[in-house]
Amino acid sequence: MTTPQSPTTDLTADTPTDLYPVFPSNDTLTSTALTDSAQMVVATGASVTLDETAGLQNATATTSPAEDANDNDILLAALPSAFAARLSALGAGSATGAALSGYTGAADNTGSNAFTVNLAPGATNIDISFTDSLGAPLNGLDSGLDTLDGIDILLYTDTDNNILLGRAGGPGGAIVFAAYIEETGSPVSGGKLWTVEYQPLKHPDASNPDDALNLLNKVFIGASQDLTFNLANAPSGQNLFLMFSKATPTVVDDNGVLRISDPTIIATGKDPANQSTGVNISTGDTINTSQAGGPTTFGTNSQMITEQEGIRFTFVTGARQDMTIPNLDQNEADEEDNIDFTAMFNAKAANFDIVQLQGGKSAVVKISAFNTAAESGEAFIDGYAGDTVVAITNVRVINNATGLVIENSDGSVNDASILISFTGGVATITGVKAGYQIEYTTAADHNRVLIENGAALDAKGNTHADFDIGGFTLRQASTTTAEIGSKMIFEDDGPAAAGTAVAGTVDEDGLASGVAGGVGDVAGEATVASGSVTGIFQSGVDVPLSFSLSSDTSGLPALSSGGVALVYSVAGDTLTAKAGAVDVFTFSLSTAGAYSFTLLKPLDHAAGNDENDITINLGSLLRASDKDGDTVTAAAEKLVITVDDDTPTAAGTAVTGTVDEDGLANGIAGGVGDVAGQATNASGSVSGIFQSGADVPLSYTLLSDTSGLPALSSGGVALTYSVLGDTLTAKAGAVDVFTFLSPFVGARPVVPLRSVHPASRP
Repeated sequence: MTTPQSPTTDLTADTPTDLYPVFPSNDTLTSTALTDSAQMVVATGASVTLDETAGLQNATATTSPAEDANDNDILLAALPSAFAARLSALGAGSATGAALSGYTGAADNTGSNAFTVNLAPGATNIDISFTDSLGAPLNGLDSGLDTLDGIDILLYTDTDNNILLGRAGGPGGAIVFAAYIEETGSPVSGGKLWTVEYQPLKHPDASNPDDALNLLNKVFIGASQDLTFNLANAPSGQNLFLMFSKATPTVVDDNGVLRISDPTIIATGKDPANQSTGVNISTGDTINTSQAGGPTTFGTNSQMITEQEGIRFTFVTGARQDMTIPNLDQNEADEEDNIDFTAMFNAKAANFDIVQLQGGKSAVVKISAFNTAAESGEAFIDGYAGDTVVAITNVRVINNATGLVIENSDGSVNDASILISFTGGVATITGVKAGYQIEYTTAADHNRVLIENGAALDAKGNTHADFDIGGFTLRQASTTTAEIGSKMIFEDDGPAAAGTAVAGTVDEDGLASGVAGGVGDVAGEATVASGSVTGIFQSGVDVPLSFSLSSDTSGLPALSSGGVALVYSVAGDTLTAKAGAVDVFTFSLSTAGAYSFTLLKPLDHAAGNDENDITINLGSLLRASDKDGDTVTAAAEKLVITVDDDTPTAAGTAVTGTVDEDGLANGIAGGVGDVAGQATNASGSVSGIFQSGADVPLSYTLLSDTSGLPALSSGGVALTYSVLGDTLTAKAGAVDVFTFLSPFVGARPVVPLRSVHPASRP
């Protein structure tokens, strides 16, 4: 956008007239300079990095890691009002993040310039804009970036050319991101860059959650400047030519001749005398200037420009300094040989003012543009005959009093009293009044223009007034540029796994032969635990997440089943744990995050009489990937499955056996209530007392704790009990009274060696 008072340089654009105010003519002649872009606009190196991660990422908010500390995120509320208002008017929607070049987040930090502008002396009306590499407004250039859905993002310079729009798929597509030039300095000396994002971008490097994209060689800062020319001390009277440059031009020594390297304009009458042939300048059209108490104006032949008269303006560089105003005197201005320059200066657009009228209420203005080679000195007037016509493609008429466009040849603005027509590339404008400014654009570069009074010599009525020309402005269409897209950076937002841990429980009691209950048993006998892992993960902006299992099982615990170590393997969405060829448990995970843990066989738990639960941390298997492929793996403890043990019980059928002291040495068979036989050994199995549950088989041992055994005696001596290995021995002093042993699994022979009596009876 021009700052603060230049009309648009894109005269063919259908743009709102209130964006480009045009101000009243003054007594200057202006031209946009051809300057070295490296001198005129320079990138400072400051970048504008927008991180898609939620919250602010900058040197203050995120001091580490470095890839977050060097970001430039800023609150959306800080967006410049002009930028925010334009985005709202465009229906951009709700932004997700914003950034400002050089912004650190510090309390006193307001960002920094992304580029500087170095103005030539006398420069005015600086126009800074987003352009392509050639200086043209961006109009659908592929940014090389895509939306998450893979749609190309195309770049457009807005009608406010300080705004860049990245749209999905075309000019009417959704705004994915936008950028804004905040011009700084008065006069403008540089600019900060703002960016704002509405949709996340597709970042190709799935291994880097901070994957950075930019607009390298796609976006440029274009800058042009109008230079004020000095008309003071112009020669008076009628002259063959007038040659103007700015007040403080750049002068170079060209082999002893001082020349002006800045653009210069040469003005003559429409058909000047070919003075170098010896004829008097009065035999042709002359050029004169007048101030008459107001702005400097151009006329011809001692008067205003009358019907079919005109003035030619030629744009050159390398003009001889001593033949340029204010050094040019009246005599020198009458010599063709003094029209001394070295090169032509090309442009595609210009404007001029119609300053005053005489002899009517409106005028007819005719504009013809040409391109010519450099024909200096005595060849200058002859060169008018060989000019190539350059077509004029657009004309706008501006009312200097209001600064508004009142007629545009493209039809976007119309005034019933003004008519613009084109014939053979020549533009004719009727209904022109004093105080109007006329802008024209050419199809290609031109370096000469003829402005005529287009009314017929025999015109009648009040629509063929004579007029003066003032305030001629030459604009440079080939804007100088500096690459800035490489400093416009968008960093990815990777998923995180910092959410709530998930837990599930299965119970071996529910397996085949399992026994419900037990010390510390959990409720129920479920062998399947299911749920969702979505709460563990946060997607960021690149939604939705999809879920999968990692093939790396190294983080899983070392477990066994039936004494055989488990081996883990992942196939697709399922983890299988095997003990040899036997599946012990499976764990499956859907892409939507639903999990299912199925227990198929018991695990080997720690010894003990309670449930001795095992916890299996499966979080290290969980992977979540966002829409552009960034993946995060959860910590092991984020998903914990508890496997509740199945303990044996002793609630089965009681076992009995009988021995008879009649069978001991010196025993006497029979007696009141005597049992049959005289057996001193009782044997059998205790396996019916116990239920193993799922953890088969049972094995049997003797406890060393004999406190629960009855108080007995033999021969008046109290028995003492001791367990050694698989044998209980009852002694009366040093004498073995009976033994109880388990030589086989579940067997229980009892062998009495001496008669036994209750402790109360010797």
